[in-house]
Amino acid sequence: MFGMFKKFIKYYLPAIIWVSIIFYFSSIPGLRYSKSAVEEIILRKGAHFVEFSILVILLWRIFYLAHNIKIKKAYWSALLLAIAYSISDEFHQSLVLGRAGKIIDVIFDSFSIIFSAEIILILNLRKIKIKNILILFLSALALIGLGTKMIQDGKSEEKKSVSVILENEARKVKEDLEKRIGTSEKEIILNNDKAEQETIVRPENMAEKIPEKILIKVPFTTQAPFAKWDEIHEEACEEASIIMLRYYFSKEKLTREIAEKEIQDLVAFQNKKYDDFKDTTAQQTADLFLDFYREFPEGKKLKVVYDFDKADLKKNLARGFPIIVPAAGRELGNPNFTAPGPLYHNLVLTGYDGDTIITNDPGTRKGEGYEYNVDILYSAIHDFPGKLENIKQGRKAMIVVE
Repeated sequence: MFGMFKKFIKYYLPAIIWVSIIFYFSSIPGLRYSKSAVEEIILRKGAHFVEFSILVILLWRIFYLAHNIKIKKAYWSALLLAIAYSISDEFHQSLVLGRAGKIIDVIFDSFSIIFSAEIILILNLRKIKIKNILILFLSALALIGLGTKMIQDGKSEEKKSVSVILENEARKVKEDLEKRIGTSEKEIILNNDKAEQETIVRPENMAEKIPEKILIKVPFTTQAPFAKWDEIHEEACEEASIIMLRYYFSKEKLTREIAEKEIQDLVAFQNKKYDDFKDTTAQQTADLFLDFYREFPEGKKLKVVYDFDKADLKKNLARGFPIIVPAAGRELGNPNFTAPGPLYHNLVLTGYDGDTIITNDPGTRKGEGYEYNVDILYSAIHDFPGKLENIKQGRKAMIVVE
């Protein structure tokens, strides 16, 4: 009796637990590993390969080690039982909400099982036969072929999905703009509550004297809210800048958690709609604001101004609204940047005091209220010219609110 119990614990229980794990994951409605269709296929098929490779090994142990069945009979018993469970697993998934049972998945699982079972057989045979090596090789080719086909199908479906999204987005934006301004021209409707600003001067004529000091309270975030400077966050200065502008107008609280989610959503949106999110021009940044944040109270427009004078920075800030500027980042000379600093950068201007421009610079955690000399900042302002190495050739540009 004790021997049977020991055999059950050693051989049967691991297989039962593993089958239960597979059953559990197949029971999760709408299970997804990634938002990308291609990544989803790679991760899902990788999981299938691991699941059924381990399953056939555990079944082999039961037949060959627990019951001393001959090696070839144990091989076929484990292989066929694992394939049978694969078929039942796909049937099970067809009954789960948001899941589907697919024949191609059964085929993929079967070759995963054959591949792993063949390795077991080769390792346990005293003499390696050519046919075993051939079966192993062919099953590997089949797995690669099936995986490649499913990835290509996934790319095709993703392109169709993005195409539909683009059409719907274009239609919605057009309808929304026509309702608001009666034209197809791109305008951004914004609202500004001036109550929280320290100084507000709104001269009717910009030639009039402007105040010596202006400070606009704009919520701050770095482009890496949790100090994770990976490929996405190193390129997220534009996203962080428009997030600060958006939350300035909405008057909503901007936390690190919210900022991180907004950055990830903006990056995903651009990757789907524009195929990339890196290094946008001032106009593209303004367009992104419109495309992503579509609902605003009536009142203001977002506009890109080119080839302006240094004095125009203060004049526009004196209107009482923050400004976004693109810059050759290394020309800013910010000591808080990781040396040598970014080639291309975006930041938000929030005020001035004499010859000092006050900013919310997302490139550093010390960027809230960071001060630049007006001459240094103006000299560094350059729109993205298409190539990072030509950044100093970019035009003067700033995104202003009218």
